[in-house]
Amino acid sequence: MNLKVNRTSKVPLYQQLNQRLLLAIITGNLKKGDHLPSIRNLAAQTNLNLHTVHKSYKELQKSGIITIKPHSKAIVIVDSGEAINISLQQISIRIEHIIIESSVLGINEIYLRQMFEGVLQKYYNER
Repeated sequence: MNLKVNRTSKVPLYQQLNQRLLLAIITGNLKKGDHLPSIRNLAAQTNLNLHTVHKSYKELQKSGIITIKPHSKAIVIVDSGEAINISLQQISIRIEHIIIESSVLGINEIYLRQMFEGVLQKYYNER
């Protein structure tokens, strides 16, 4: 399981770790009922601060992806399909926040669409 993070990325380390763990669930490398490494062990494996791993686990728990039992390891509580649905819901919420913020700032719809198109082309046409 590749849980390496990019320390030069603008994406916070805990979010990168969340994305790697979520991808592992979606691709079937982690399955419903699997135990994740302890926070201490994962911090050592990834060379991340304990607080970073803890924050990642807490975010995944808040999203309904894992459960954390006191003095125990975290456990995956969703299957691949559920993880995909949760991810899509979270993306939809982030897009909605961007649209609301843009509206409040007075950015018109045409310009916002152009911005989205530019970003989509950047990431989808490079493949």
